[in-house]
Amino acid sequence: MIKYITFALTALLFACNSDIKITENPKPTTTKLPAPFKKHQKVEVGPGLIFDIFSWGRGADSTSSLLILKSDSLKNDFTIAETDNLDGKLSEVFNTDMDIDGYPEVIVVYQKNDKYKSAEVMCYEFLKDANKIRFPALSSKTKKQYRGNDKFYVKEGKLFREINLFDEADTINIKPISKKIVRYGLEGNGFTVNEVE
Repeated sequence: MIKYITFALTALLFACNSDIKITENPKPTTTKLPAPFKKHQKVEVGPGLIFDIFSWGRGADSTSSLLILKSDSLKNDFTIAETDNLDGKLSEVFNTDMDIDGYPEVIVVYQKNDKYKSAEVMCYEFLKDANKIRFPALSSKTKKQYRGNDKFYVKEGKLFREINLFDEADTINIKPISKKIVRYGLEGNGFTVNEVE
């Protein structure tokens, strides 16, 4: 009897194992947003205060609109914080308080539809309503050497931008000749700009 039970258990175990597929390198799963939404970034500013940033639009993938939703669960305040248009694709979103006034800034970086896929930056400070703060343009000298592919990051509450600079004659981005690092802060209702490197 024990012989038959052992045989039955072995056969059952073999049958179960034959259906199991072992994946050595599982692929990460990505959630596709339903139309018309293209990309979603979530920014948690503080306890219960969250900004959801969406790019959305039907048709061409190269243009979209921006939708910022504010969720303040502590105050039961759920509103559309801001809408805007993007002539390009949403890249990154940062949260900071550059002027240390207790009101968050949400910084939206998107890639423009020009030949260098230049970075465009939009900054919103959220007091009671959204206050859009104009982001400073690159200097005329930097513009001549600029070829896109900026790198942005936040460090110690300030926004940093790394820019590769190319020879003006180099229009196909063969090799950068130098790099510039710019630190952006906020004073009053405008940006401060400092070249770090």
